[in-house]
Amino acid sequence: MDLLTIEDAAKLLFVSPAHIHVLVQRGDLPVQETPEGGMRILRSVLLEYRKRMKVRQREGLKAMMDASERLGLYDEELKDVPSRRKD
Repeated sequence: MDLLTIEDAAKLLFVSPAHIHVLVQRGDLPVQETPEGGMRILRSVLLEYRKRMKVRQREGLKAMMDASERLGLYDEELKDVPSRRKD
């Protein structure tokens, strides 16, 4: 069982310790309290959360790209860009 501090959890997820506290308060990350009153989070829980976060980011980016294409936001900018065609 590999337990990490809030600071180490933040480094693993590339976020601030304050954001880790928000995730804990929202119930997104379960914690184990130490006898001294500190909090620890299982590395496996953090790695699974990171995996879910990356999936959500990819889905969000794809949705933004699809919306931009539907709206034709980049049609004007791309009209003079040469395209690579395989002959």
